[in-house]
Amino acid sequence: MSSLDRLRVLLGEPVVWGWARPRLWTAAERYLGVGLPSDYKAFLDLYGPGSIDGYLWLSRPLEGDAAELDGLWSLEDWRRARLSGPDLYPYPFHPDPGGLISWGSDEDGSRYYFLALEPDPDEWRIVVSSECNRWFETAGTFCDFLVRCFDRIDRPPFMPRRWPFPDARYHSDA
Repeated sequence: MSSLDRLRVLLGEPVVWGWARPRLWTAAERYLGVGLPSDYKAFLDLYGPGSIDGYLWLSRPLEGDAAELDGLWSLEDWRRARLSGPDLYPYPFHPDPGGLISWGSDEDGSRYYFLALEPDPDEWRIVVSSECNRWFETAGTFCDFLVRCFDRIDRPPFMPRRWPFPDARYHSDA
């Protein structure tokens, strides 16, 4: 069973979304200048923007216009902060080579990223930063990471033990 199929079992079938919007991914990838991981796009095509139990918020483009894409993926403020405090930010931010690309956040203030080092986005690692500036990095795809969170293995040590709940559901914003 693929990780996406396992997530469908864990989270249930999507309530609102459930179809691909390639035009939006094309606009996003043009904006970023790189492709995005295929399972990330497949998950968000299936479930849409929203959250897993109101804890982990996942975003994706809805319109594909420049203002929206800038709001989703501009990390210019983080890039400037890194220049002033490189010890606090051990990773570069996109569009710097091998920079982090944001894909989510949680209610505790942690931020979730892809580490865009490899030429193939399906091989990118996952990086999570806590509100207290602790960092966690792991291999595997976007969906693999979410499954491991459910299995409570290879996940950020600062992630609450209670999450995700056994009866977790996806709550779409659409």
